Amino acid sequence: MRTDTGAGSISQADLMGLLRQARLWLDTPAGQMLLDEQRTVAEEGLRRCFGQHMVQYGLAPMLMDGQQSVLRNRWHFDLIAEPPSMPLEESQWPFAPQSIDVVLLHHGLDFCLAPRTLLREAGQAVRAGGHLLIFGFNPWGTWGWNHFAGRSWLSEAGFVSPARLVDWLEVLGFAVEKRIDGCYRPPLKTQRGLDRLQPFENWAARHRLPWGGFYCLMARRQMLGAMPRKQHARAFPTLVLPPLVAGTRRTHKRNTK
Repeated sequence: MRTDTGAGSISQADLMGLLRQARLWLDTPAGQMLLDEQRTVAEEGLRRCFGQHMVQYGLAPMLMDGQQSVLRNRWHFDLIAEPPSMPLEESQWPFAPQSIDVVLLHHGLDFCLAPRTLLREAGQAVRAGGHLLIFGFNPWGTWGWNHFAGRSWLSEAGFVSPARLVDWLEVLGFAVEKRIDGCYRPPLKTQRGLDRLQPFENWAARHRLPWGGFYCLMARRQMLGAMPRKQHARAFPTLVLPPLVAGTRRTHKRNTK
């Protein structure tokens, strides 16, 4: 894959190729380990959410399909728009402001052209009292070694640091309620290698160390001077899906503090 390293950017065509490569990797033992742990984390987080409407976007936009949730209406959006997902331009989300109860970004910030723009659009769609559930690769965890060493597709993923993401969320009016880390084992190629490191995984998870391969931030949109009110049933806003446009992405490989 060719990237403009001098400008610190990636073309949309290369980004879509990177996303396809990462999705193929999800079928490997390490990829299945990642999805299994993240589904467990997402299930726990969604138990604290209320409402009817949820949007899923990112590396695995159908991560929570088939899982029990109080959020009965779920929409899948994707940069590539592979069925059954619908296309979505990251800089122009087709939702009315504060119309969604939960937005789940599954490594969406790791695979985008402009992470702050994508986060802003997602945040604007969340209602007051609603939640953003964000999964990201941890640059300071065991998977970050592959990122900085230039190994595989992980070297091109965003790897936005959780500390920076917390700052961005505060600017948008969100308060982080919880952080969970997972996948302390490095992304080895074989199941046998992963099994050998299971005791280390259990030990690190028990002590809640901040060095997991991924992190999950659960953030709630703040309400000024008001208590959350019960949400009544409402029609989902009409979607006007814009076409994808070319662009560039600022990478976070060399500046993740």
